[in-house]
Amino acid sequence: MAIKRKHIFTATAVLCIIVAAVVAKSVSTPVSEKYFVVEKGPFEAILNCKGEIKGMKSIEILTPPDLDYRNTRVSTLKVIDLVQDGKYVKKGDFIMRLDASPLNSRMREVMQQLETEQADLNNAKIDSTVSLTELREGIKNAKIDLEYNKIDLEQSIYESAAYQRKAQMTYLKAENAISKKQRDYRQEQNKLEVRVSRLENSVKKSQQLIETYQKAISATRITAPEDGIIIFGNSYDGTKYAQDVSVLVYSELSPPIATLPDMSEVISETFVKEIDISKIKVGDPVRVSFDALENVVIYGKISSIARIGEDHKDFDMKVFKVIVHLDESNEGLKPAMSSNNDIILANKTEALFAPLSAVIKDKGEYFVYLSTKDGMQKTAIVTGVENEEFVLVESGLEEGDKVILNPQLEAL
Repeated sequence: MAIKRKHIFTATAVLCIIVAAVVAKSVSTPVSEKYFVVEKGPFEAILNCKGEIKGMKSIEILTPPDLDYRNTRVSTLKVIDLVQDGKYVKKGDFIMRLDASPLNSRMREVMQQLETEQADLNNAKIDSTVSLTELREGIKNAKIDLEYNKIDLEQSIYESAAYQRKAQMTYLKAENAISKKQRDYRQEQNKLEVRVSRLENSVKKSQQLIETYQKAISATRITAPEDGIIIFGNSYDGTKYAQDVSVLVYSELSPPIATLPDMSEVISETFVKEIDISKIKVGDPVRVSFDALENVVIYGKISSIARIGEDHKDFDMKVFKVIVHLDESNEGLKPAMSSNNDIILANKTEALFAPLSAVIKDKGEYFVYLSTKDGMQKTAIVTGVENEEFVLVESGLEEGDKVILNPQLEAL
């Protein structure tokens, strides 16, 4: 019997310890784990976007016009040498060399063609001289024959009428022969002049084409038009210019080979997802920091937003290009440097806000559950922008209200 009482006492003691532990746990749970007391305070909401630093103004280095496909009939040339991207260069310094082999090959073909054309031209001139000399001699001999016929005609007055008639016809025939030889001479002269002129034009065109190729070959060595930091662009297929990358030598289609940015006025080029583009507008303030520059923060504003979205390799949806104009520059800023752009959607010194975990969206409207003396009370609110933890409350709540966190769980 004593043993039984002992077991009952032990069980009772264990039960009391468990109950005490449960009570202690409920008492020690902070109210903040279930509720959030609404109060006025500072509120900031940002949209963070990675960007790339560029100079507001820059000098574009384009494909030299002497390399244009329409002049050379060579559409692409490979890069065989170039300076390091980001290097500081002075005016006239070497930037890039293109492979001139296709141009040299075409020029040799034209030079061989020119040799043939010059030989044909010389032969045409010789033939012209010989042919026209023979025709002139024929005219000269015909004129001598005409003189003899004229004498014979003058002497025929002492002969019979029939002989006179014959002498007159012979004279007229000689005159006609001279006229025909003169016409033949002019026709042959015109024909030979046309032939020689065509060959001369062919020779001239070939000579001009050779000069064009010589200029193009010289233009394959590209130099800096001004002092600056060289930033190479992308080829027509999107490949960054490097050795063995082809340059499209067609003026209207060729992208810039490189740029020399002016870093005294700076912009950051960034991209915003289509789901976020409605949150921002031109003129919104932006806080810009840089991975490469510790403790450097520069403020700026959105200066432009693209009207049309585009595909981008770093995003799985359409994005819009956004240009941020920085209020100032910094000597540490370099072209193509990455930037962290915090677009400030809201920045209020005093505002009412609620935790995101307390807000429920139902049929396009937003609600919270208030903790009142009568229990949970569903209340509609009008929200504004949000950050990672809180959403701005425009109306529906007052300072001191207790909003229930995770109300769906509380209802279970």
